[in-house]
Amino acid sequence: MRRNEYWENFVKENKDVSWHFDPGKKTQDYTYIGKLKIDFQPLLDLMKDDKNFKEFIIAAKNDEFSDDHVVNKKAEAFRDWGFNEHNTSSLQITDDEFPEIFEPYKKFAGFGECTAVALKQYPGQFLPWHQDTYVGFRKKFNVSDDVEVTRYSLMLEDWHWGHYFLAGNSVFHQWKQGDFLQLPLKMHHTTCNGGIIPKLTMTITGTVTDEFLQKKKNGKFEY
Repeated sequence: MRRNEYWENFVKENKDVSWHFDPGKKTQDYTYIGKLKIDFQPLLDLMKDDKNFKEFIIAAKNDEFSDDHVVNKKAEAFRDWGFNEHNTSSLQITDDEFPEIFEPYKKFAGFGECTAVALKQYPGQFLPWHQDTYVGFRKKFNVSDDVEVTRYSLMLEDWHWGHYFLAGNSVFHQWKQGDFLQLPLKMHHTTCNGGIIPKLTMTITGTVTDEFLQKKKNGKFEY
C-alpha cells in the first residue's frame, strides 16, 4: 500500500474541530432518524434488472471518473489504499431517469432542491472510507456554499449477513426496511458487501429549508 496524504491532511486540519479521530473511543457517530413506511415494491422491481443501472467505478483512474479535483484526489487515495476497479463497483439509478418512482422518497424529507439515488452493491464490492462533500450536488443545482446541504441514507431491504455500514466508530447493522439515518458533516464512513446477496440502499440529498423533516418533528418517528 502506497502512502497517501489525504487522510493525514484531513486529520491534521480537522482534529479537535469536527471529531476526535480515536479509533478506540466508543461514540455514536450517526443519527438514526426513523422509519419510512411506503410501498417499496415498484422500486425493488426496477432494481431487479441491472440494465436499469449505470455502473460507477469509485476507484477509477482520474480520466475515467471526474473532472473535479476534490473527487479525483479521493479516488487517488482509494487506489493508494489498495482499492481498484474490480472491488469498487457501484450500480446506481437516479431520480432523473425514473422521476415518478422516486418522487415519494424525495417528498417526505422536506428538502428544497433534492436528488435521490438507488444503489445496488454486489458481494465483494466496497465504498471506501470517505466523507460526503456534495460537490456534485451543489454544481448540479447551482447551490452556493452558504446553503446547508445534508443527506439521508435509506435502507431498502432488511439487513442481511455481510452487509456493512460504518460511520466514524459506529457500526449500523441489523436494520429493517425503511430505516434511515443521517451523518454529521465531514463524518467519514464506508460501506461494503461481504455477504451473499446484493445490498440495496438509497441516498436522498437536499438543501435544508423550513419544511425540512427534522425541523418539523423532534425525536424518532415513522412516516
